[in-house]
Amino acid sequence: MPRNRRKIKSSAKVATLLAAFALVVGIIFALTANGKSNKALSPNLPVVQFDQSQAVTFNGTIPTPNATTDCGRNQYGFIAEIQYVGITNTKITKHYGPIIPLANGLPKQMEASGVVTDSADGNNDFPFDHEYGGDFTFDTSLDSPYVALSQSAGSSGGAPSGIEHMEIQTGELPHLPTDPLTQSIPPGETWPEYATAAQSGIVPGFEPQAGDAVAAQGDWIIDCGHPDFHSEFHEATFLAFGHDTNGAAVVHAFYNPYIPSEIYNPNPNLAPQVNNPSNLALSNSKPLVPDFLVQSIVSYVQNKSTAPIIVPELIEGSTTPPAPFTVCAPSAAGKSNLSISYQFNVRPGVTVSETQDNATGCATFTTTFSPTYQTAPPQGETMCPVSWTWLNQNAGAYAQGGSINLQQTIYNDASAVLPQDKSLFQAILQHRIHVTCYNMMSSSISSPTSGVQAVSTVANQLYPIIGWVQAKWS
Repeated sequence: MPRNRRKIKSSAKVATLLAAFALVVGIIFALTANGKSNKALSPNLPVVQFDQSQAVTFNGTIPTPNATTDCGRNQYGFIAEIQYVGITNTKITKHYGPIIPLANGLPKQMEASGVVTDSADGNNDFPFDHEYGGDFTFDTSLDSPYVALSQSAGSSGGAPSGIEHMEIQTGELPHLPTDPLTQSIPPGETWPEYATAAQSGIVPGFEPQAGDAVAAQGDWIIDCGHPDFHSEFHEATFLAFGHDTNGAAVVHAFYNPYIPSEIYNPNPNLAPQVNNPSNLALSNSKPLVPDFLVQSIVSYVQNKSTAPIIVPELIEGSTTPPAPFTVCAPSAAGKSNLSISYQFNVRPGVTVSETQDNATGCATFTTTFSPTYQTAPPQGETMCPVSWTWLNQNAGAYAQGGSINLQQTIYNDASAVLPQDKSLFQAILQHRIHVTCYNMMSSSISSPTSGVQAVSTVANQLYPIIGWVQAKWS
């Protein structure tokens, strides 16, 4: 009996091995038939993601943010601070604190892939550092190599673990060339009117939506205006995002060329000089609070001027290319013909190359900026008026349940410098304040179409790169 049992077990083992061998042969045949891969046997990869090894290398070591170091104080928050200490004693001088500051004081950009969990347009933001309207915001559930980017430096609250908040000004999203605000801003248009208009006329497909896979690059900062001092990508500089559309991966991508410096200079002609970073170091280039606002208003009084107060922010160009991003066709059982279509419009000095992997059903796109590449200056600089009433209401969002009267606070602190001229301070602060607005950014990029593979140089476009990719099996 024991011997017979061993024979039965041996026979079963042989049969199992033969079945496994037949399965392997079948897989090899399926993979090699006609020299094409069978997508049914390929992994179901994200619709879009960065080349992970290159993005992780680009990021380097991810430090732990510190609100006192990165913002200037670990309590109150940007703008809200002035209701406690007055504008001349503020330590939080910037809205967005660089977690890894570069030599010029601007934030190091970081990269991450993940899935968008929600998104929303915005027309109600802090206008001084928003030349393209309110922020388009979205939250991203980060893939595992990037989870450490999601942090809060405050004592409580913050985003859920692994969720990173990302923002880009709505007027920086690609707008249709037929949108009037891509050509000019009507005289007297207020910043709130401009920001509301920026929510319309966006090229279809170029707004990340919940459920989209996304590869994002942007300034990694602490939003110093929130009491939890959470990290964000703000501004986003590169976005590639998309989803499965009827069995095809459809991905839209573009590079936002502009970074708000949060440094202000009274000469509006300097504001759009994106290729002149030395403007940041000029003696009269200052953060908004306390220096720029107080010094500007004192200067108006000293010069006996009652002209409207202007607040031009210096804009910097971004020339950091993103890591290669990969677009993968969704699973399609039994189909073996991989079709990759794409259209990119690029500025002179920018190239996009593509490599295709039939085994995985993916195509990888690599963007290169030449050493001579120049950022195109923003167009149509206009000083948009904002009422103090609107500013106070808007700033109240930072007040943590309280209220802020910016006009009165500035008057109290600035007039203390020249107490004999209080009446002139009062007269100047009756005028609406004026902030920088630019024509909204536009693109004539085509809609996704099968069979197209093109990279075109468009000299007059502002985006270094903008386009789409479609990947599918048939």
